[in-house]
Amino acid sequence: MLRTRPLILIADDEPHLVELLAYNLRAAGYDVDTAPDGKKTLERASKNPPDLILLDLMMPFVPGLTVAQRLRDNPQTRDIPIIMVTARADDADQIVGFRAGADDYITKPFSIDLLLARVEAVLRRTQQPPDEAHMLTLGEVRVNTDTFQAFVANKLIPLTATEFRLLAALLKANGRVLTRQELIVNAMGPGVTVTERTIDVHMTAIRRKLGKAGESIKTVRGVGYRAVAPDDAPENTIGPAH
Repeated sequence: MLRTRPLILIADDEPHLVELLAYNLRAAGYDVDTAPDGKKTLERASKNPPDLILLDLMMPFVPGLTVAQRLRDNPQTRDIPIIMVTARADDADQIVGFRAGADDYITKPFSIDLLLARVEAVLRRTQQPPDEAHMLTLGEVRVNTDTFQAFVANKLIPLTATEFRLLAALLKANGRVLTRQELIVNAMGPGVTVTERTIDVHMTAIRRKLGKAGESIKTVRGVGYRAVAPDDAPENTIGPAH
């Protein structure tokens, strides 16, 4: 049956918080499903894939980080946006979360208005097609901004929505250097507060997934990143890959 409202899966073992989130999400126009532990989160996400998952990190049976990794490894669920909601507020914890596949990260305690704004922002950037839908290419790398798919030598590469937008932004820049702040805006939208280190984490993941072709993504010391065709970059301006 065709959905008329986005479905949000709340994965958290705190009943009162789940009840509060579910009430406010429904009032904001979303349908809601819930899962009290990591095992049920994986089961529900596979059986009825939601449009977004609010994922607690500290859950029974299967921890949230493991849940995120398994969701990203499963072709049926790998494209579902994930917002991690957790009491772990350190930068190191956020970096681990993004490495596991999170699209956004919210620390407890938080305001309901902030959470709703982040949910709306993530859904907007992952569900709406770009204004200019076309194919971007760089060597063996091809990015289809209409279908949100990336390929290396005609092999489909499983990027998260954030990773896809970062890669597309670099290819659209045609070799121009993009600062980390510009990349944050391109991938996550204006007003989203994450550390610039988060971009480095995503870039590391993109390079790994692209394999040898990932060498085309160059780090510019103290500035940001650029994507160049093989052997096109002047070595004296390019720093080592993170």
